[in-house]
Amino acid sequence: MWFHFFSKKPLSEDVLIAGLGNPEKRYLTTRHNIGFMFVESIASSFGFGEFEFSKKVNGFLAKGKIGDKNVILLKPSTYMNNSGKALKAAKKLFSIKPENVMIAHDDMDIAFGSQRIRKNGSSAGHNGIKSIITELKTPDFTRIKLGIGRPMPGTDIAEYVLSEFSEEELEAVSENRGKWAEIAKTIVSESVETAMNAFNRKN
Repeated sequence: MWFHFFSKKPLSEDVLIAGLGNPEKRYLTTRHNIGFMFVESIASSFGFGEFEFSKKVNGFLAKGKIGDKNVILLKPSTYMNNSGKALKAAKKLFSIKPENVMIAHDDMDIAFGSQRIRKNGSSAGHNGIKSIITELKTPDFTRIKLGIGRPMPGTDIAEYVLSEFSEEELEAVSENRGKWAEIAKTIVSESVETAMNAFNRKN
């Protein structure tokens, strides 16, 4: 079913958008899982099918279209620090070019509610991105960095990213879904550069 859906389009037309997070229910509304929230929001905004678990990639996949392009959404089940294993498997399974890989993930250096789109670069200390660079053997993929803000001085970083959003913060995340849909649409239908120019402005 998956191969039939994607076989009729040139490889350059197929896009993989992965949201990073941890799969267990206890992590569902934690800051580290905002990448999962992003791809779930994209699936809802553009009428994708349900996410289904795939043993081949060790993650949950959903398929659909944004504009005229076929898009695969991925939520790795490998846990954050091994995200690259699922990305590598999905990229190979669907023959996705590196430039058509996009990763949505949390970033403490960006204010909560803001975002920054970048074409490539280092991991900047993010273990999920570090794993992806290692497994794909390239840093050349698009990052959609979603701001979660920094904790108070003295707060343990691991504890902070694994802490749950407050109800007010979850409401703010929900209000961002329209903007997230526009980001995905702009990147997929136009270009990463256009999205950077439109959405990287400071709030």
